[in-house]
Amino acid sequence: MTPWHEIARYAERCPSPHNTQPFRLRVLDDRTAQIVFLPDRGLPVADPLGRFTWLTAGIFAEICTIAAHSLGYELVADFDHKPIYSGGDIETPQTIATLRLEGTAGAPIADIDADLILRRQTSRLPYDGTPCPPAVIDELKAEAARLGHRFETRSDKQAIRWVVELNKQALFHDLDDDDLRKELTGWLRFSAREEDLTHDGLSARCMMLNGTLLRSFFLQHRLWTFPGIRNLVGAVYGSTMKGIGTIGWLRGRYVDSSDWVAAGRVMIRLWLMLTARGVYWHPYGSVITSEAARRNMIDYLQLPAETGGEDMVWLLLRLGTSPTPPRSLRLPRAEILSYAP
Repeated sequence: MTPWHEIARYAERCPSPHNTQPFRLRVLDDRTAQIVFLPDRGLPVADPLGRFTWLTAGIFAEICTIAAHSLGYELVADFDHKPIYSGGDIETPQTIATLRLEGTAGAPIADIDADLILRRQTSRLPYDGTPCPPAVIDELKAEAARLGHRFETRSDKQAIRWVVELNKQALFHDLDDDDLRKELTGWLRFSAREEDLTHDGLSARCMMLNGTLLRSFFLQHRLWTFPGIRNLVGAVYGSTMKGIGTIGWLRGRYVDSSDWVAAGRVMIRLWLMLTARGVYWHPYGSVITSEAARRNMIDYLQLPAETGGEDMVWLLLRLGTSPTPPRSLRLPRAEILSYAP
């Protein structure tokens, strides 16, 4: 059995937008493997340039690196930055990176504890109102700075309320777009039976929402746009956003696919460091994917000019503590890992 079999145990827990799980690990030999992107598991409507697909590829590669370190190997990743969805192709698998193991199995190489990859979760539950401890924030800031990015936070209630409302409005704006809503609907899992059949997607269970109401909201969306009913939806959403003690964001160079991969590496390392401290985070994706909402956020928080993406805010999130959240399902290792003939 190759080291890749053990590395894949960690790779299968890689987070991805809407839990689409778009990457596969294809083994060429004991020392070499490839990261393969499956476009039919991508989000070509919401993310046509693949910015967050490449970011997720960076997360996937960093998880493989940390796992390799736990086995005593160094891992070198060589990315092929050809555009994804080239020519509108959303079916043909694309090899985006080659991974090479160096050294020999033995004592672990110093790094983040690989078991944190298996423990990491997103909590969409209400938080308990406790701000993220300053010592933890300082650790995240130092790690982000080491990797060329900035991690910044706010804990004042006014800013938190404003960001939560901005995210709600950005989310509703996205869902009013027929194409975006259709793409997302394909990745929603409204019932336990659907989850058990697919082992992927964004489940009503993990979002702490009633599956029947969620299905109606997406499949009978026009009904839910009437003012009084929409206010009800907003209230349900707001109930899951209670108790936020800290909001945070990451910013840095975010111009091309090599930057997006690097950002993914930063993101997962900070996420695992939080996991080690018993703190959760929950990304606010809609604010970042909506340019208008992102600009509003930058203006409100009085952040520096982004200078053409050289210092771009590429992640917004809430941080805090909560009860243990539901665990999202993942595809089995046999589907993540394959062997070239």
